[in-house]
Amino acid sequence: MEQKRESEMTRKEKRQLEIRKLKAMGTGGKIEYIWMYYKVWLAAALLAAAAVYLGVAMYQGSKANVVVSVVIVGGNAQDTDKLDKLEREIKEYLHADEEHDTVRIQANISGEDTSASETALTTLIGANSVDVLICPEEVYVRYKEQGGFDDDTLVLANEGAIKELVDVQYDEIYAGIPVNAQHKQAARKVLEFINDIDNMWK
Repeated sequence: MEQKRESEMTRKEKRQLEIRKLKAMGTGGKIEYIWMYYKVWLAAALLAAAAVYLGVAMYQGSKANVVVSVVIVGGNAQDTDKLDKLEREIKEYLHADEEHDTVRIQANISGEDTSASETALTTLIGANSVDVLICPEEVYVRYKEQGGFDDDTLVLANEGAIKELVDVQYDEIYAGIPVNAQHKQAARKVLEFINDIDNMWK
């Protein structure tokens, strides 16, 4: 019996042919075959999934009520457990218990004195995205000399409970409120919280 050419086959016959081809291939060949013939569909599916994820993230972001934004220079951004704990402690201290209340903590600004970290921090402060800045002395002094901080400032030894919770490497912790902070009342409460951490944890 003469074998049909693929162009003459029905859709069902084409599917059966593809299944036979796939069964005859090894794992590597199957992956290569699927990618070669279906990459447009796979890419479209990935793009659709990314669009859905982005849409959900944007929707959740639009619903979030940021009560205070804290930036920790030289913080350990990898230790999400500690950052989550700090967020929970601050929320509790501020009585921020509405459904969409959010304490935003960023700990991914390098503590090293590089132009990249300085640019990132300056951008955040310039965008009014910092209510409390926790940093080493040299960073605090640099912005203070430019008139970048309110008078509310804490200087704490990096030891005990504060060392455990904030998790930075410098010896003295400076915590200040930038002059353009959006949530100054909440920021002052955060400074109170930081000052009281040792007492609260005893």
